[in-house]
Amino acid sequence: MTDADLANYESLLARSRTRCVFAEPWWLDAAAGSRSAWTANLLFDDTGDALAAWPLPFRETKHGRVGHGVPYTPWLGPQLPDTDGALVTRLNSDVQLLEQLADGPLADWAHVEAACMPELDYWVPLSWHGFEQTTRSTWRLPAGIASDDVLAGLRRSPRRNLKVATKEGLVVVPGTIEDLLAACEATYAIQSIDGIPAREALERVARAAIERDRGEILAVRTASGELASAGLCVWDDRLTYNLANGRIASANASNAPTALLFTSIERALARGTGFDFEGSMLRPVEHFFRSFGGTPHPVSVVRRSTADWRRAVARKRRMKRLLRR
Repeated sequence: MTDADLANYESLLARSRTRCVFAEPWWLDAAAGSRSAWTANLLFDDTGDALAAWPLPFRETKHGRVGHGVPYTPWLGPQLPDTDGALVTRLNSDVQLLEQLADGPLADWAHVEAACMPELDYWVPLSWHGFEQTTRSTWRLPAGIASDDVLAGLRRSPRRNLKVATKEGLVVVPGTIEDLLAACEATYAIQSIDGIPAREALERVARAAIERDRGEILAVRTASGELASAGLCVWDDRLTYNLANGRIASANASNAPTALLFTSIERALARGTGFDFEGSMLRPVEHFFRSFGGTPHPVSVVRRSTADWRRAVARKRRMKRLLRR
């Protein structure tokens, strides 16, 4: 991507309705590993200004480019400008831009897949160009509410957990990347997973966000100072995202995750942003997030593959099955 294209992309993000921290160049540099590992897929008007974009990490294959997700980047999809006026005007603009992206910069890609921000609320135009869609969900709390209102809206279980956490002497304090890694590693160990998946990517995005004052790590410590839990939140101008967290079971502080999440919400609201729980489809995690009284927001996961790419993937799967016999 040229310097001019990068400047065009950043200008578009500033006025994009679907923008998020995960679409920013510095974030994609860190998550994907380098500037050359992703591209903005810009759509230009006749004067050379960016009308829309679809940032995608990618790899080159003999079948063409394959666009894919990267670790710790939950939402990433088309970047569409905010449009003044009636809803029908905005939707008409979205339809035109989505069709032009699908038939223009992404026309020759072998595979494209992206979980889009909930602000992309109308994906149908992509279906006319061969895309399929799956709906996931995230939970959000809006900006502008008071933390007391959040506390009043908690279900019985997290409210009780917060009271017990206070009685146990648990405290939420600034944490370090080492705290975050230790807590995440302990959580994965409970699931019989050896080490943190994409550990280096987690370190890179955490460091990049903290250096830019766009993220923070909070740690929960017991009365004796032992680390019980830690989590990373990152933010943009509209939302704070609950990105990664973990708990150390040996600390015997089962209420630590509740204290950590509620403090993260309080700090997000004080920052002037809403809070995105970065929703999970795992039943116990979904139940935990839902107990904080947010509202669900649908997330469109869209994908399109060429016939050659589908055949190549099918062959690879057959070979894996044969090797396992």
